[in-house]
Amino acid sequence: MLWPSLAPLWCLPILCLLVLFCLKKIPLLAGATFAIVWISLFFQSLYLHQNAEKPEQIQFKAQIVSLVSQNSDWISFDVQVLPNPPYSTYFEAIALSNVQRYYRLTWQKPAKIESGQIWLFSARMKGISSIQNQGGYNQQKYFVSQHIIGKGRVKQAELISSSTSLRQDIIDITAPILTKLTEGDILRALIFGDKSQLSEQRWQQLRQTGAGHLVAISGLHLSVVFGLFYGLLMLASRLFVARQHRGYGIVIMLIAAMITLGYGYLSGFAVATQRALLMMLLLVIFTAVKQYSNSWDRLVYALYIVLLLDPFAMLSAGFWLSFLALTIILLAVKPERIDAEPNLTQLQDKTQPVSVRVRTTLNRFYHQAVLGLKVLWSIQWRLAIGLGLLQAVLFGTVTPHSIWLNLLFVPWFSVVVIPVAMLSFCLWLGTSVVLHLLSLDPAVINEGGDVIFYIANIVLAPFVWLLSLSDHLPLSLVKITEQWLMAMLFLCFALGLLYYRRYSNRYTPWTWFGVTLLLCLPMVLQTYAMSRQKWHVSHQVNVAPQWQMHVLDVAQGMAVVLQQGQHGLIYDTGAAYGDFSYAARAIVPFIAAKGITHIDFIVVSHADNDHVGGLSLLSQTYPNSKIIADFNVEPYTKRPAYQTCSGKLWWQGIELQFFDNTLHSDNDNDQSCVMRLDDGKSAVLLTGDIETPREQALLNDDITLAAEVLLVPHHGSRTSSTPAFIAAVQPQVAITTAGFANQYGFPKEDVMARYQDRGILTLQTGHQGQISLSFTEKGYKIATYRQHLAPFWYNQLFKFGERLKAE
Repeated sequence: MLWPSLAPLWCLPILCLLVLFCLKKIPLLAGATFAIVWISLFFQSLYLHQNAEKPEQIQFKAQIVSLVSQNSDWISFDVQVLPNPPYSTYFEAIALSNVQRYYRLTWQKPAKIESGQIWLFSARMKGISSIQNQGGYNQQKYFVSQHIIGKGRVKQAELISSSTSLRQDIIDITAPILTKLTEGDILRALIFGDKSQLSEQRWQQLRQTGAGHLVAISGLHLSVVFGLFYGLLMLASRLFVARQHRGYGIVIMLIAAMITLGYGYLSGFAVATQRALLMMLLLVIFTAVKQYSNSWDRLVYALYIVLLLDPFAMLSAGFWLSFLALTIILLAVKPERIDAEPNLTQLQDKTQPVSVRVRTTLNRFYHQAVLGLKVLWSIQWRLAIGLGLLQAVLFGTVTPHSIWLNLLFVPWFSVVVIPVAMLSFCLWLGTSVVLHLLSLDPAVINEGGDVIFYIANIVLAPFVWLLSLSDHLPLSLVKITEQWLMAMLFLCFALGLLYYRRYSNRYTPWTWFGVTLLLCLPMVLQTYAMSRQKWHVSHQVNVAPQWQMHVLDVAQGMAVVLQQGQHGLIYDTGAAYGDFSYAARAIVPFIAAKGITHIDFIVVSHADNDHVGGLSLLSQTYPNSKIIADFNVEPYTKRPAYQTCSGKLWWQGIELQFFDNTLHSDNDNDQSCVMRLDDGKSAVLLTGDIETPREQALLNDDITLAAEVLLVPHHGSRTSSTPAFIAAVQPQVAITTAGFANQYGFPKEDVMARYQDRGILTLQTGHQGQISLSFTEKGYKIATYRQHLAPFWYNQLFKFGERLKAE
């Protein structure tokens, strides 16, 4: 997860020799080196042909894997790329034939597609590189974890094979019935692992209750299914087989394991499902061969096999959540027994009065129930803290109500919901097969399905009611800033060191180190609080306050966030397309992660979508913010602008100077709001999309344009950045907001050459991701997401393209 870069292909044989050399004498080093070799080899096999930055249209044969989303007349879906021999090298043949590779495709007005179909596609493809910002969703990391090596838009397609998978056929015949049920979306997720029908409101309720794990098939679901069918088969065996034998138990265990494996197939074999299935199969195997193994052995074996089969599984949140959950359970559950020897003796003594034996039996059940509740509570609070902290790390949120809600949810799902749902599905599947064999009307079959799934729908009603109740609970979903997250990790590490004291007879250096960390934590938090207070500086131009400017990566759009402590200012809001908005995807999560609680101003340069698209969402999210714009913003915010882009304004000790637009032009770009920031030491010039006429008008006005940092006008278009304008600004850093491999070809190479010829450092959000500048009285420092903030191998730029053949 934190590795900067993987080993190149030429280096792998050398590392293999190092593994063999260290295997006997230094096995730990050998294992670590083998891990590097294995994940590097896997990466090289998956991303063989990644050398073209620009999108290109290719033809390929692929099988439909799953439908991702559907919006209006567009659909998004994943396909598995089928091998296409002959191959140029032996390594290429081995890699492409054995490593599954996927594309994420979009298709306008598509034909009907179903999982399992094989198509010949002609699509315009590009790499998986996506926007990279702090606090935002890392789609690129998700693509790598799912083996998605390219994304593109379908131009033409031809159906080759219409045969679908058995799983898809079962989903198709069951979907009409589940659609009519009020909780059919949850049943579909529980039975098939298909969460595409869950609405955004439902997902929000699952997040704020910490119940998302209940609709994602994992160890809990497979354990219940295995135990359910194992118990039913054992009961049937004892009822119909007079003489019991150990072999019956093994056979029943194997049958239950096969049923559970079929359930895993229906769910799509997610990472959590793979882990649970591996542990279950290891348990069955060890039992069949009479080999003792404890739970920790099976957990480590499962972890090893999962990472061996797919080392990229470590990039998925489900991998960490599932393995951490099982680790916490194994740590929490200790071998305990009820000291009930006297009671057992009284229970077995037939001479005792019936009242005594009844009282003893009730007392025994009472102590067992109390012990069960204690074990459940010990597991639950540990899971809430452990998984809550992991959730804060992975998603930047914490759900305080998850502890008591999951105390209700988990037993209810384990004892009622999952067994009823699976029995209903099995009964429905068997009944459907029989009715199809009898050639009955499909309407009759669907009516039978409505009756069978009715009880499963009812038992979900209490769960759904509690989900809806969470909308009215205070602090249902708390967003954690980066600073508080570090403080939480700091505290947990210190408590872990102190917990280590329980296994030692004396105070070790580690213990005192943990105590020191605990003592330092309040001082760290106090320093943090004081640092928040000192941002409020006086309005003096010659005082250089500490502040940051974050140029966010919002693809082919513009969004800049100025930060000073808990106060922020937004310049432009990124684009929005239908229900999708870069404000929701990047700006709002970033502001939450940085701990900005007050957005004082939202400055919108002009009315183009890539600059104003997120204004509606941002104005609702930050209702106390004041909007500055030169156009009518009421269609976006239902409230007028605070002021136009003219004059001067002081913000947290920084002078904001707006340059009046003296150029009377109908060009929207030339009407952009130009703003210069000056803290007395450094200056920044934000230019929007101004073009050559507006640049010339600014040069003709008697104003100061000089600035150390320049936001390159119009994303680096040839319509802007004239040599005279660059000479007047004299920037040291020129930042371009343009998406990687965008369709406009921004920034233009000849435009960037004008800056580079003057020795100006040029940065592009599409290449560097988020670009953050920290200003102090000594100057400024630059940090980019891909090179400094998160310089990990999966955050590099991923290109796309077939290897060029020699002429």
